[in-house]
Amino acid sequence: MLVFIAGVGALAIFLARRPTVADGHVMEAEFLELLRPQGVTAVACDPKIPIGHQGAAFACTATLRDGVTQLLDCTMDRDGKFTANPAAPPMPARHAPPRIPATDDPWAN
Repeated sequence: MLVFIAGVGALAIFLARRPTVADGHVMEAEFLELLRPQGVTAVACDPKIPIGHQGAAFACTATLRDGVTQLLDCTMDRDGKFTANPAAPPMPARHAPPRIPATDDPWAN
C-alpha cells in the first residue's frame, strides 16, 4: 500500500511540473472578444501554446476591418490576464489588382 501511495505521489509531482498546452483556437476566441471593440475582425494565434507556472508567451496576428494585419507579442500571466504588444509595424491589406473589363473582342481578352 505504501508503494502505491509513493507511486501516485511521484506521478502527481511529475505531472505538476509539466506545462499545460492550450489550443491556439481557444486563445484566438479570447483575444477576439477583447479586441473586437478596437476594430479587430479576426485573430490567428500559435497552434499550441505552453502554459507554465509563470503564465504563457505566444504570438498572434490580428486582422483589422480594412484588412490590415498586425503581429502581436502576447502574454498571459498566472492570473489569466492577457496583454498584447505590437511585434512589428502593421502590414497593409492585400488587395487584388483591378481587373480589366472584358470586351466583345475574343483576341483582346
